[in-house]
Amino acid sequence: MVGENESIDIPVASEVGVLLLHGLFGTPNELHVLGGVLARSGYRVRIPLLPGRGASLDQLDRLAWSDVRDSAMRDYEALARDHERVVIGGLSAGGTLALDLALRRRPAALLLFAAALSLRIRAAYLAPYLWRVVRRWPPHHRVTERVPVRAVGELVGAMRHVRTRLGLLDVPALVVHSRDDPLVPAANALRLERDLGGPVELVLRDGATHAVTAGDDREEIAELALAFLRRHAPLAAGARAG
Repeated sequence: MVGENESIDIPVASEVGVLLLHGLFGTPNELHVLGGVLARSGYRVRIPLLPGRGASLDQLDRLAWSDVRDSAMRDYEALARDHERVVIGGLSAGGTLALDLALRRRPAALLLFAAALSLRIRAAYLAPYLWRVVRRWPPHHRVTERVPVRAVGELVGAMRHVRTRLGLLDVPALVVHSRDDPLVPAANALRLERDLGGPVELVLRDGATHAVTAGDDREEIAELALAFLRRHAPLAAGARAG
């Protein structure tokens, strides 16, 4: 699949670059439909494969949140060198990462899809204290889907960091969330609407899809994002409109 184990880079002559960040254990494939819609409409799009993701997650045992953030920051800086404005977007933990980057730079806008400020799974909050002795959960090898505990612990720390600083972010933000998201409660979206320092467009959708940019309504979600960017990070007159 497109972007399953590699970054997606869609070079377009544009004054606006868009950096899209996938979820904790995801890949750029989660965002490729969104990226394609934006690129066809004249936005330059970069969806990096974040460190430790892809075919094997073993590298995540050695990566701190700062390692992942610094890698995403390099992608942001590369876009900023070549484009007048940069938009940052992210899905789930990628939304958390987008917020963290925005606290260090000032993007033109934010696209936040099921952005994680808290998690439904309460046991996840033990991960920062357990990952040095429990590397995978469940710990027994009979289960094929075993979660790298350190990565969850690093996300928990990042969520705490950004939650207390949302008011510092005064740029326009699109917040999209499923009402019955099974992993990240919709209350996260309401908190973003309440606490972010800039104007927020909140879209709460029916259903229980977590990865909204990769679900059945991904084309509609992409069009919502495009309409938002046309309002808050518009292209120059005469740019390709798709």
